[in-house]
Formats: sequence, structure tokens, C-alpha cells
Amino acid sequence: MNDSYQDALAFYGIDGAHPGGFQLTKQLLHDEKITPYTKVLDAGCGTGQTSAYLAKTFSCQVYALDQHPNMLKKAKTKFKKEHLPIHLIQGSLEKLPFSDQFFDLIVAESSTAFTNIPKSLSEYGRVLKPNGVLLTIDMTAEPQLELEAKTELIQFYEIQDLLTEKEWLQALKRSGFKQIQILKANTVLNELMNMELDVNDDYTPPSFSADSSLEHIILTHQNLTLSYGDRLGYRVFRAGKIDLPYQPHKTNS
Repeated sequence: MNDSYQDALAFYGIDGAHPGGFQLTKQLLHDEKITPYTKVLDAGCGTGQTSAYLAKTFSCQVYALDQHPNMLKKAKTKFKKEHLPIHLIQGSLEKLPFSDQFFDLIVAESSTAFTNIPKSLSEYGRVLKPNGVLLTIDMTAEPQLELEAKTELIQFYEIQDLLTEKEWLQALKRSGFKQIQILKANTVLNELMNMELDVNDDYTPPSFSADSSLEHIILTHQNLTLSYGDRLGYRVFRAGKIDLPYQPHKTNS
């Protein structure tokens, strides 16, 4: 069985692979009304960076879910080291192991696109409370992305489809979301050119000499990003099941 992009991220313990990075995550979360009573699902938690930040910053009830065993192992180590009371669960975004209307907030960072998108969005809608909020960051095909390039990206990332902004909006609406806003839109290349490095104090750059096949995957990812970064973008969607006014908090960050 061949290794995947997700395998490479897990092996090297890469915390945040989504465009905008952790700084974008923190900005989005601080714009939400999160209290100690808020139930949050980190959908596709990876190594647990966002879950840990949520628990430490807001003291809210955090549920971290991922399907990859190596991601879960690294997240478990992180939570144990920092003594964080986070519910860590192995499961699929396409069939969430939670009851209806359980969460106030779902955060999905570069995870939904790697699943059956309609199934995952439908599950998000099912487990969200009526006034709950979905924040999702995912790669998006820009209008100028050629079919050949799109096919190459789909094959490399082992995804079922690469949606345009319009297709994402349609998929969200079909899943029952009514209040849908695009909080940020950018191409990957523009993001890389303007991104400020946000490095955790405990961060150690991964050594790509440990496994040649996984190293090749990371290098291929970097090459694809540079080759198609002006035609491959990402969107931050904020979606709710009912129409609610959005008034982001004012922060100093």
C-alpha cells in the first residue's frame, strides 16, 4: 500500500498544513463567542494544535476527532504533556460518532476536502445545534485551473473532487446551511508570498531523511504548490443552520 499525503503529514508531525497557518486559525477563533460552556469539535484534528489552543485559551469543551492513527498518537502525546482535558476520538468525518445537535462550533481545517464532501457537510449539519457555527478552511479550485492540473492534484492528494468556490457554496446549501459567508479567499501562491512565519517555541523542523517515500511526497506537495499556486486557492467559510447576524469580536491581534 502506497503512502499518502496524510501519511506524510502524520509521520513528520506537521501541525498545520492549511493556507493561512495557525495565525489565521487564532484570528478566526477569537472572532467567535467561545465560553467554557461551548462544545467545540475539531474535525480532522491532526496532531492537535488547534484543539490544544482552544482548550488553553478558552477553557471550552473540546472534542478532537481524526481517523489517522499516527495523527491521534501525536495528539494524545501533546494533550497528555500539557495536561489538557480534551476528548480525543478516532472516527470519520463522514459518520460522526455524536448525537444530533451536540456541538456549538465545528472547526474543520484542511480536512473536509479529503473526505466525501457531501457526507461530511451533512454530518456537520446534523451534529450542530440550530444556532451552531461551522468554520471550514479548505482548498478551492480557482476558475483558471485547467482540467489537467485539477486531475493531477486530485490524484496526488487522493481526494474525490476539487471544488470551486461556487461548488462549495452549493454543497453547503444542500447540507442545510443557510447563513454562509466567505471570511477569506486567496490563492495559495499569494498566501505564501505574504505569510508571516508563525513558529511555536517547541517547534522542531522535521528531518526529511527518515523515509525516502514520505520525503518525496512532501517535496511533490511543495512543487505542486509552486506550480499551481496561482490557480489553486482556499476559502474560509462560516456557515450556520439558521440566519444569525455575524459580529466578530474586536481583537488586538
